[in-house]
Amino acid sequence: MKISSPNLELRRMFWLNHEDLFSKLRDTVVWDERMKTRKTASFGVSYNYSQMTYPETQMHPELEPVCAAVSDVLGFTPNNCLLNFYPDGNSSMGFHSDTAQELAPGTGVAILSLGSSRNITYKLKEDRMIQQSYRLDSGDLLYMSNEVQADWLHGILKEPDTGSRISITLRKIAI
Repeated sequence: MKISSPNLELRRMFWLNHEDLFSKLRDTVVWDERMKTRKTASFGVSYNYSQMTYPETQMHPELEPVCAAVSDVLGFTPNNCLLNFYPDGNSSMGFHSDTAQELAPGTGVAILSLGSSRNITYKLKEDRMIQQSYRLDSGDLLYMSNEVQADWLHGILKEPDTGSRISITLRKIAI
């Protein structure tokens, strides 16, 4: 086995006023609080996530330029944005892989990180002792191809001394 780390694309979205976007989303989104470890919201086409179905909704106006930028950078236009709001460093997301079945061919999952910096940690599925962590700062855009999802689990672990964070996961769901 020769895999040492996931093949990820990480870019800084310099054009983005990420502090302003973070504040607007935090303050205007109606957050779903069914999960104990974080709050969520979904915009765009219907999406099934963690045994919850989010119905189709209009794209939040603050997310439209983000989708356009992802289209320019990654070559696909997202039609769903799932937001995860981590109110503090005790908020987390367990290890998992995103399913690629509902995605349009040739696309993966992009994550725009806003607010406090957090680590995203990867575990190799074949040998979970192999782990890699990457620091996501506000304004970072991380792209995970379907190959990453096939080989790796990822999660956001607790970091008790950190502040609020929003991650925007951007997908083009096949309709």
